[in-house]
Amino acid sequence: MSSKRLVIVGGGISGLAAAYYAEKQFPEMNITLLEAEGRLGGKVATYRDEGLTIERGPDSYVARKHVLTDLIEEIGLGEQLVRNNTSQAYILDARGLHPIPKGAVMGIPTDLELFAETSLLTEEEKAEVSERLLHPAPDLTIPETDIPLGEYLRPRLGDALVEKLIEPLLSGIYAGDIDRMSTFATYPQFVANEQKAGSLFEGMRLMRPLDQQQGPTLKATGQFLSLATGLESLVERLEEVLERTEIRLETPLRSIKREEDGRYRLETDHGPEYADDILLTIPHRQVVSLLPEATLPGLANLSTHSTATVTLIFDKETALPIDGTGFIVNRQAPYSITACTAIDQKWNHAAPNHTVLRAFIGRPGKDALVRESDEMIERVVLEDLEAICGRPLQPERVVISRLLDGLPAYTVGHAQRIQEVRETIASHYPHIHLAGLAYDGVGLPDCVAGVKATLEQMALQQPEPCQES
Repeated sequence: MSSKRLVIVGGGISGLAAAYYAEKQFPEMNITLLEAEGRLGGKVATYRDEGLTIERGPDSYVARKHVLTDLIEEIGLGEQLVRNNTSQAYILDARGLHPIPKGAVMGIPTDLELFAETSLLTEEEKAEVSERLLHPAPDLTIPETDIPLGEYLRPRLGDALVEKLIEPLLSGIYAGDIDRMSTFATYPQFVANEQKAGSLFEGMRLMRPLDQQQGPTLKATGQFLSLATGLESLVERLEEVLERTEIRLETPLRSIKREEDGRYRLETDHGPEYADDILLTIPHRQVVSLLPEATLPGLANLSTHSTATVTLIFDKETALPIDGTGFIVNRQAPYSITACTAIDQKWNHAAPNHTVLRAFIGRPGKDALVRESDEMIERVVLEDLEAICGRPLQPERVVISRLLDGLPAYTVGHAQRIQEVRETIASHYPHIHLAGLAYDGVGLPDCVAGVKATLEQMALQQPEPCQES
C-alpha cells in the first residue's frame, strides 16, 4: 500500500492554495497538481515592463476579507502589501461624468447631507431616496428566500438610484444583471445588516469604513489590497513554497473514471494518473464534460459570460481629463466599455513613470466584442475613450487580456444550485470535490476560503489509500 494521493486539477489561485493547505493538512499524502496551460495562476497575471506593474486580471482584493491577507503574510509576502489610493471615482451616463456620492457604501447613501450634493439624480429623485431610507414602507419584509438583488433594492431605494448608481457599481463586480443576480449569493450583507439594524439605511451605516464613521478628521484609507510586485507574485511564491506537490504544466485532463477498487483513473495527454481524492478547481463547463455520468442540472444550467481588459499605456506627460481613480459606465450611456480605471492614480506602485488607463468590456448577453480581434477591440475602446475625454489619444502600448466564458452568473438560487451539485457529485463520485470562483465567490479571498473549507470537508472523509500502478 502507498500513501493516499490527491490530484488537484487547475493551477489558478484556487488550485495553488489548495496544494499549499493540503501539504499542511495531509502530511503523508502524495499531491499532484495538473494544469492544462503552460503557466500557473489562471486569471491572475501581471504585466511587468520598464517599471510597469499592471494586472491583466484582478488588480486587488477587499481588505476586510482577511483569509487572503493571512495567506500572503504566511508565505512571506506581507511586506509587499499595498493599499489603493482614495480619490474621487465617477459614474458615466449619457450626460457625462458624475462623482460617486461621498458617504455611499456600495452605492447606498449613509450620509444624506452628502448625498444631496450629487448631480447623478434629480432633486425629486434624491428626495424620494431620502424618504425611502428614513421612512421605509411599512409593508417591507426581510426576504427569507433568495430573490433578485434588484427586487430587494428597488422598494428600499427607488428605481432611479438603483439604475443610475447601484446597478453600475454592483453589477460591475459580478458582471451580472442586477435584476437576475442572487441577493443571497452576491450581497447577503445587505439583508443581514437590515435585519441587525432594523433598516437598510442604518444597516449600511454599520458597514461604513472607520474613517467615515469617525468623520473627516480621520484620513481616508483604501479598502483594497494588492502586492507592490504584482499579484502574480502570489502565484510565484506559492509555487516556491510547495514542498511535496508535483506540478505538471501543459497536462490537460481528458476524462475521469472510477475503478472497481474505488480509486479514480484520470486520463491526461501524458498518460493516466490515479487518485484517492480529486479536487477540481477548473471552470464549471469543464466539470460537466468530465463527469457525464452524474445528473448535474444545477451545474449545467450555470451560465457564464466573457470579459476583457484593455490597458492603454501613455507617457507620463500625457494629461487626461480624469482627475480621480476612474469611472463606471451606466448601461444607458452610449459606450461599449463598462468601466475605466486610472491605474497610475489608483496605485502608487503600478506605473510611476507612465499614465495608464485600464478599460473593461463585456456585459452579460453583450460580450460579442470580447471575441473580436485585438485590432477591433483596441479601435472600439479608443473611440469610446476619445469621445469621453474629448480629444485624440495615442497610447504607446495597448495590452489586451480576455477571460472567455470565465465569469459565472450568480443568478437567483445560485447557492442552492451549488449545494445540490455538490450533493449530487458526492453521491455519484465520492471523494471528488469542487472549489473555485464558480462555487465559492468571484473574489480571490472567496476562492481561498472555499478551498480551505473543501479541504476540511475532505479530511472528514478519510479515504482509503490507493495502489500504485
